[in-house]
Amino acid sequence: MKALIATDGTAHAIEAAHGAVAVLHPDLEFEIVRVIPAEEDPNETAGGFEGPLMTEEEAEERHHADEVQAQTDLEATLASLGEPAVTTIVEGGSPGPEICRLAAERGVDVLVVGASEKGWFRRILSGSVMEYTAHHAPCPVLIVRGGSS
Repeated sequence: MKALIATDGTAHAIEAAHGAVAVLHPDLEFEIVRVIPAEEDPNETAGGFEGPLMTEEEAEERHHADEVQAQTDLEATLASLGEPAVTTIVEGGSPGPEICRLAAERGVDVLVVGASEKGWFRRILSGSVMEYTAHHAPCPVLIVRGGSS
């Protein structure tokens, strides 16, 4: 059996991963995914005489920085888990849809996400990965709430 743990590298996401490993079957195979923004195409923002907002080199540098941060986030999550065998994945795109796509593609049995404490206005503006995955995942979703911090 396989579990996919979604992380964004925050303390809450790491706590959720640790909590999931503690309550799920010890023989589960764990995979951790960190979704980063897709690499931007500077020409998408180009308009009129002013041209694009960033050069291709700047877009590549930003994407590389996102990839480096994603690896750091995955390493922090891995360090908190201890012993289980874990595969790490970095994907680019919108977090909710990418996590659900990966869950289907990799045939996972359970998806683990943390429940952040965003306010209602922030949820309206940015959406919620937890809510998206709860409604669209192809498998059961374990939602791990954080402590009272």
